Amino acid sequence: MDIKLTPAEQKLLERAKACIVKYNKQRHARGGIDTLYGFLITEDGSRYDGAAFEPNLPHAAVCAERQAIANMVMNEGYGSKIESIVIADPVPRIQEKGTPPCGTCRHLIWQFGSPDTSVILIQYIQGRDEKGELRWTFPKMEKCLMKDLYPYPYEPNPTLWNPL
Repeated sequence: MDIKLTPAEQKLLERAKACIVKYNKQRHARGGIDTLYGFLITEDGSRYDGAAFEPNLPHAAVCAERQAIANMVMNEGYGSKIESIVIADPVPRIQEKGTPPCGTCRHLIWQFGSPDTSVILIQYIQGRDEKGELRWTFPKMEKCLMKDLYPYPYEPNPTLWNPL
């Protein structure tokens, strides 16, 4: 299946792959392991990264997508809009389906994006090359739009409970 990417999506995907290798080498050098990453590009071309934060206190965990969105908001404010986001999942072998964003992340991508914000899911696998060096491959990619991932978004109505 041939997946069509815009030039901006292609650049974001290439950057995401390079950053996954860089970030995972850093993590491994410090005793860490591969993790889920989120990479986004805004409508004005700015790029932001996020990595899953998984402490030993489960309710303190933060998804990679949320961290990337928080970085965007911190740098640009609440009016910034996501054009496209890449979600990169480490897997032991190729999976039938990529890992979509959780419900909270779907809502935030919707809130800070649009129904046509593209979500690119990639799987990556850690291995070793012929010299025994760590390497990462990217065997599978899927692309969808937010309106397909979140067909019935929660959109608060601030006037719902106002008295007549």
